[in-house]
Amino acid sequence: MKTPKFWYKDKSSLKYIFYPLSGLWLIGFYFKRFFSKPKKFKVPVICIGNIISGGSGKTPLTIELAKLFLKKNFIVHVVKKQYKCKNTQALILINEKSEPLIVGDEPILISKIATTWLVKNRKVGIEHAIKKGATLIILDDGYQDFSIIKDYNILTINQMQQFGNKSIIPAGPLREKIYSGIQRADSIFYYGNMGSLDPIILNSSKPITYAKLLYEKKLFKNVKNKNILAFAGIAHPENFFISVMNYGFNLVKKIEYPDHYRYKKKDFKKIILMSEKFKLTIFTTEKDYVKVPKEFKNKILPIPLIVQFNQDVLYNLFIRKIKKNA
Repeated sequence: MKTPKFWYKDKSSLKYIFYPLSGLWLIGFYFKRFFSKPKKFKVPVICIGNIISGGSGKTPLTIELAKLFLKKNFIVHVVKKQYKCKNTQALILINEKSEPLIVGDEPILISKIATTWLVKNRKVGIEHAIKKGATLIILDDGYQDFSIIKDYNILTINQMQQFGNKSIIPAGPLREKIYSGIQRADSIFYYGNMGSLDPIILNSSKPITYAKLLYEKKLFKNVKNKNILAFAGIAHPENFFISVMNYGFNLVKKIEYPDHYRYKKKDFKKIILMSEKFKLTIFTTEKDYVKVPKEFKNKILPIPLIVQFNQDVLYNLFIRKIKKNA
């Protein structure tokens, strides 16, 4: 489904309608937390998560951290719990040739960098990865999975969305209360600048890494037609559309699909016909491009993300915590 617009509006009567259901969500959250039996693993586990439903930049950070730790001679395995895909196996090794309809889009992107396991149970995935030689596990999502003891929790927050209307699902985007989410974080990874940060985070005393989410400028040099049709099936497509415009392109047409949308051939045919009719260049996210059939790939330009941040600081924070707990 598409992310509800009212989640990110301060003044909306809809959130009050859903408040009683938010109470039920919280009961389920606390029930799961109380009755979970957390397990400690023999290799470090980094969890990259968030406290809102939908995208906050977890996967781009997962990819960058996998690159970083591989350079530091860790044997990195990424474990991702399956979501909105047709996979029926308990555990599957992902590669670039995996079928997006079966395994989803994000695991394929991550598999280009590090060994990636798609699982139904994260514990099982971690145990299997360790047997296969992993010396470091990165969880893409799983912040609210209390069955695993994480050695380092990174809470990702995006400047554009932050905490939305600060209400619990379904009245708002929050998976849990803001305070409890921040309390469990070892550090906060913020896509934005200090001036835009919510005071709740600034007053938390947690280490904050400020990051910029950029797009590959080199690709834009080859784009002669600056009139753009952009489409995206992500949690917050408006973030992508704004970035396209910020790079100086004329965004003539934008098409939004639900997050993790299962594209059909007719969707791509419609997009391409529209671009040809109005003489537009087609842009999409790298995540969406994974799902483009081969026959259409040469007509669509993927825009890869670049995450820019102080890697040494974040790495040292992680090492300090690991040594402290050794």
